[in-house]
Amino acid sequence: MLRAILLSSIVLNIGLLLGRFSGFIREALVAASFGATFEADIVVLMLTVPDLMVSLLMGGAMGAILIPAFSQNPEIARKLLYQSAMIFLLLFCIVTAGIYWQVQALVTLLVPGFDSDQIEEAVNVVRIVLWLIPLTVLAGTTTAYLHYQNRFITPSLGTLIVNCTIIVGLYLVFIEQGSIETLAAFVLMGGFLRFASQVIVIRPGYSPVKSFRPFLLRQPMIVQYGQAMLSGSLLFMFPVVARAFASLEGPGNVAILNYSVRLVEFPLAVGVSFLTVVLFPKLSESFNSNQRQHRQYIKYGIQATLALSLLATITLILLVDEYSLFVFGYGEMSKTNVENIAMLISVGLLVLPLQGLSVYITAIFYSRANTRTPMLINGFGLLFFVGALNLGLFGSGLLAIMWGLVAGFAIICALQLITLKIENLNWASIYWDKPFLLGGICAIGFSILFNQWIVGLQLFLWLKLLMGLGGALFCLLVIALFYPEIRAVLKSRLGIIG
Repeated sequence: MLRAILLSSIVLNIGLLLGRFSGFIREALVAASFGATFEADIVVLMLTVPDLMVSLLMGGAMGAILIPAFSQNPEIARKLLYQSAMIFLLLFCIVTAGIYWQVQALVTLLVPGFDSDQIEEAVNVVRIVLWLIPLTVLAGTTTAYLHYQNRFITPSLGTLIVNCTIIVGLYLVFIEQGSIETLAAFVLMGGFLRFASQVIVIRPGYSPVKSFRPFLLRQPMIVQYGQAMLSGSLLFMFPVVARAFASLEGPGNVAILNYSVRLVEFPLAVGVSFLTVVLFPKLSESFNSNQRQHRQYIKYGIQATLALSLLATITLILLVDEYSLFVFGYGEMSKTNVENIAMLISVGLLVLPLQGLSVYITAIFYSRANTRTPMLINGFGLLFFVGALNLGLFGSGLLAIMWGLVAGFAIICALQLITLKIENLNWASIYWDKPFLLGGICAIGFSILFNQWIVGLQLFLWLKLLMGLGGALFCLLVIALFYPEIRAVLKSRLGIIG
């Protein structure tokens, strides 16, 4: 079990790392080409609207309902894949057409600080990239099927494929051989290539009539999809609301906030959330077949999430200046803008342990066919976030928005821990587990001292960050060695006796 999880985690993490690194390059090219200007705001809007709409309309629900359904009925999994792909393609083509018709109202809602001329300019490019929505939905169904089969390589490379395609478009703009409309076309191309790569791996058959007999999308699945969709979309509304408030702060502030949020999301996706992707199919399968193993996945998943997120937070907060300068310290970005981004990141990184834990606990709820509770909790957290910003609870400006994000996820995480009830599982055994506690204290202490030492060195930025990554990996090894079962695996692999 441990060996399979480690192998899957390594494969998935390499793919995610490549994808997020390409995202680094993408954001750096946007910053170098457009700086913190109105044009940068439009590019950010264009790049985020399709993912935003998919997130709002799917919210991670595709995997949440399809993976457990695939696990329960392996003999009809391919037929369920075909049916769900065709039904959701039709549905989201209709939805996209409706959004296309009302795209001006959507842009006005997302960036209320834009004037009429700016909104018109943004509308022209957003209309092009909207058709990425059905392509992303199709990729969501094939990703769920591949994850159910524990085939993580191709889905994990999806972000890399999209980002590399966008980077080509950005480079053309950078060398003045293309326009923002050209970039929009490359965004669509990236979505198509991602879906096509997964279809090639799955090698689906085609039988329009037989594939719909019997029809497998029953009412309980539709209800669960609706609840999981709303639950996920409420979480994705956090950055949407944040960008809307940022647009009121003047031109360029949407871009500055977006740059900051992207650098916070990078360690979350690469170093934390991948665990949820790997363990969710196993959580779903064990809930139906082996409750003892289900509780083990919960325990070790929570501990691993906390360890990874805390180490990432400590490392990057101490190296925040180097982190910001490495990505944005050139091109059209001024020194003041980079300093503002570093300040925002130093606050935003506090959300890593909260959001990482929240994502994993949500997966536990979903694996137990409970999609209603996360939906209600996420809704309450979002209402708090919006209310806090409107009331100025954390002050004003971009820093207040970032503090609001941290507080919102803190409330969500606390409510999830209170409401999640697992039979025969003592929560104290998770957080006060001796190997986890002692290993964590040693690792965190070393991480603080090591990264403080790195800050004082006169080295290249990339070398400092690489040393910080190496220190974090060493700390993870320290924590792992406190677990007897991991020591036993290492001893057997290394041929150590006794």
